[in-house]
Amino acid sequence: MMDMRCYVNPLITRLQRYKPASVIILCLWSAWCPVQLSAQAMVDPANAIKELREGYLIIRFPTYKSKIDTLTAMTARATDPKNKERLQKELQQTIEERDTLRADYIEAFKTRYTFSKVAYIFDYDAHDLNTAHYYNLEGESMAVADLSEGPLYYVFFERTEEDALDALVVYNRNMKKVPRPFPNDFMRGGINVLFLKISDKKFPSWRVGKMNKRFNDFFTAVQ
Repeated sequence: MMDMRCYVNPLITRLQRYKPASVIILCLWSAWCPVQLSAQAMVDPANAIKELREGYLIIRFPTYKSKIDTLTAMTARATDPKNKERLQKELQQTIEERDTLRADYIEAFKTRYTFSKVAYIFDYDAHDLNTAHYYNLEGESMAVADLSEGPLYYVFFERTEEDALDALVVYNRNMKKVPRPFPNDFMRGGINVLFLKISDKKFPSWRVGKMNKRFNDFFTAVQ
């Protein structure tokens, strides 16, 4: 790569007579450089799938904690019987949705996923992945030190950047999304929903099975 100093030094010399302009341009230059360095530090899809094969896929389960805490507080303060009943119903539905999602996906990963080892954390505990509480699929606590011996990849329940569709998105340990052709953005919608209506499979089971197959296919392709 050409040494960028051959451009920077003459630029600084010419701009010394125009100090305000120099400051502005040099500030823009310093902001541009990290973007270029970041673009160069891309995640390698082929290496990522090989690492995942040897490591853990960590599921980050949503807990709707903020919503549940808010509904709990509102229910406790409610004085109108009808409003209190409505809030209690919404609170119960949210708790059931949380518990059903976790139970269905744990069962799906137990029965439909074989590509790598699996563990999980809760979203409220994920602000610091080094101190988060990790669990195996049986719900037993796992030591972070044991997990850290191998590669760690994380799968989040979120939405795609392009279409804002519900998706399972895979990140590496540094929270960088693994780019294509690595299999990623396992979405819900379209033909997926139609398929489920004519089958006996639950969506989590179908989705995790699809993930497992695509991981295996890509791993074979890069060997």
